[in-house]
Amino acid sequence: MDFLLNWSTASQIAFVVVVFSGLSVLGLYVVRMLVPLEHLKQNHEVAGFTFGVIGAFYGLLLAFVIVAAWERFDRAQAEVEGESVALISLYQLSKGLTQPEAKEMQDAIRAYTRRIINQDWPDMAMRRFKSFDDSMGPFLLWQIISNYKPQDNQTQLVVEKSIDQLTEISNAFSRRYLYSREDLPSVVWVVIYVGLFITIGFSYFFGLETFFSQALMCATFSSLLGLTLVAIIELAHPYQGAVTVSNAPFKYALSRMNDMDKVASAASRASRIEAAPAFGHEHG
Repeated sequence: MDFLLNWSTASQIAFVVVVFSGLSVLGLYVVRMLVPLEHLKQNHEVAGFTFGVIGAFYGLLLAFVIVAAWERFDRAQAEVEGESVALISLYQLSKGLTQPEAKEMQDAIRAYTRRIINQDWPDMAMRRFKSFDDSMGPFLLWQIISNYKPQDNQTQLVVEKSIDQLTEISNAFSRRYLYSREDLPSVVWVVIYVGLFITIGFSYFFGLETFFSQALMCATFSSLLGLTLVAIIELAHPYQGAVTVSNAPFKYALSRMNDMDKVASAASRASRIEAAPAFGHEHG
């Protein structure tokens, strides 16, 4: 059901309600046509106990899977936030480097952040991994720091702190790449789908006098299971689908970089203004 990832939330809900409820009611109708109602009524006691056990087991299974998928989604979100915060810290540290390396480092950080927003995110959303595979990631940032020669203890400390932030960025980049490609294990999906068919199938062992009432209950039950599967699929793919990890932290990182440049520019102008009268007085 991964094709649902390319659909809107409303389309996903409509598909699940129509297809799951329709197929389940169709299966119920076939069973009612093949098995007399009196025979179904005789199974109520045993079928009810069995259905309760299977329903409880399948409910626990879905709860376990959806929690695991949510934790995976949450970890992917945390990695994105950690990467963006590390980029902000690295940009701030670059202010302590000497020129022209400071300007080169800042330009590289901005270019890396823009690439994530404008290229990596759309590629991951559409599962186009070619450009993402070809990306050198933070390699250029590493190259600038590795080639930089500290001139004193202060710049040496800046380089060491920059290496710590670059390590965080590189790790987050690698994990983001892996999360964008991975899925839940195939055996989990097999158990989920087999359990779905068994659970819905057991609901056919009951026979109500009014077919419409039983069909409505069966359709509601199957639709609920279908919506749960959609939620699992969405959470299992943190960068694809209608519910995704946002790239807003990287946009926030760019805005913070702009703020730092404004503050640095204002401080530079203030220092020049303060120095100008003193220079004029000394010259006179």
